[in-house]
Amino acid sequence: MRKLFIFGNGLGMALAPDAYNLNSVMTSAWDNEYLTETQKKLILACLPDDVGKPTSEEQLAKLQEIVGACEVLLGIRPVAFGHWLSPHGQEFPNAVHQFAFEVAKQMFLARHKQGSQVGEPCRLPTDFVQSLINKVEETQSHVATLNYDGLLSSAFETAGVLGEGKMLRDGFIDQKFDTRNLFRHREEGGWYLHLHGCPLFVDREKSKPSKLAASSLTKNLGQLKHVGRHIVLTHVTHKRTIIAGSEILSTYWEFLKRALDESQEIVIFGYSGNDTHLNQLIAQKRGDKPVRVVEWLGAGYEDLRGPFWAAQLGGPVNLTLKEDVLTFADW
Repeated sequence: MRKLFIFGNGLGMALAPDAYNLNSVMTSAWDNEYLTETQKKLILACLPDDVGKPTSEEQLAKLQEIVGACEVLLGIRPVAFGHWLSPHGQEFPNAVHQFAFEVAKQMFLARHKQGSQVGEPCRLPTDFVQSLINKVEETQSHVATLNYDGLLSSAFETAGVLGEGKMLRDGFIDQKFDTRNLFRHREEGGWYLHLHGCPLFVDREKSKPSKLAASSLTKNLGQLKHVGRHIVLTHVTHKRTIIAGSEILSTYWEFLKRALDESQEIVIFGYSGNDTHLNQLIAQKRGDKPVRVVEWLGAGYEDLRGPFWAAQLGGPVNLTLKEDVLTFADW
């Protein structure tokens, strides 16, 4: 029975909450040396007056509105008296994209900050990953992630499940993205969809979007060019806008619809339930398919979370609450 597995940031939070808490990561990305003072000033000018640095997606709504306006004006050719935008206005979208990239990069490169594994790269438990891989291979299932990190994708690539010619396709061949790279032979295998992007996704001048090698994120190259345009980091009301403006992400969401249609069960893991654009799509597509939700017990008890999920996803769900979601193996 083919399934669709959807993973949220609960994977990282279960593994190393100090490294994957979005508010903490946003603060750390802001404080590092990769954002220039000019970029910070441009961003701060668009935040609420009482905010000294961005620490949550809810604060970023106005940022995305201004990015959209700037990009419209950037698309208009200059006239005799100059450009429609000031130099600062022309730089503003890059500043916002750079910040999104730094946040996603920190999650992708996360290391343990405490305990016996301090300083070591964060990796999912082998037993957890292998049980999931076994089920994905057995059922030819699809995988979609909402988190920016490479916890699952790196593990799947290492296991030989994800990549060119592998069971799971992400649309990249020779580091170049193309929708046709997601097409399957006789519809065998599944898709791996980074629904909210990844720091490895970059634009190239007048060519298809590309995927960086993971090793490039650790090199001291200053600010990489054309990054952050395929990362959804904003208030929920503007997430659809970023998705629509990205060739990669808009394609992934179209294929998510196909994955929902052809899967016989939907399994949602480690997801808060706060992305209304995803919830609405699942509610529209689920029909009479079983929907399973696996989440951390700390999110609330069944009498609270059951009705919450039923309201968000348009019907009843089979809810599993775990003290440690990484012990789950009943895929």
